Amino acid sequence: MRTAHSITDTTTIKAGYRLLCSLFAAYDFPVFYRDDDPDPIDDFLQYSDEEMSENLITLAAIARASDDELGVLKNIESNFPKGVGQLTPEGEKSRPLTIREACNKIIHAKVVEYDLAWSEENPIWDQWFKARGYEVKNKYKTPALKLEGKHQQNDKKWVARVEIVPFILARSMWKVWIWKFA
Repeated sequence: MRTAHSITDTTTIKAGYRLLCSLFAAYDFPVFYRDDDPDPIDDFLQYSDEEMSENLITLAAIARASDDELGVLKNIESNFPKGVGQLTPEGEKSRPLTIREACNKIIHAKVVEYDLAWSEENPIWDQWFKARGYEVKNKYKTPALKLEGKHQQNDKKWVARVEIVPFILARSMWKVWIWKFA
């Protein structure tokens, strides 16, 4: 089936790569700061939010458009049985955030905050390790997005947490379902 626009894996892989590199680098930038202003690191970091936002919106928008046209996300969801984060609508319990919901929340968020978190569990292969009886622990960078917004139809507030590594994997590569993460 031909769509109106031609988007290849390369576009989303590059956007995912750039976003992941930007976020992983953000963990280490503070060690280069000095106490005095002006700081040369500031010259680099002035583009940081813009760069991350561009790549994040690119991934989310392409995912939504591709899913609307081709239904690609259904092939990917099985690799992420716990979703790619958590969604908490106002007055309700938290629940897993699907890949499509994450795209919607990223696109419509009114507040975006990056959380440079750490975990002992591998953000890519942990489910696979556990399914085979392995317990692999280390110190892993696990950046996340904290998003806030309002539902378009009912004006109800929501808060979402998107785990960036699984989101990027789910959105950056069309054939992610062949890797069997879960």
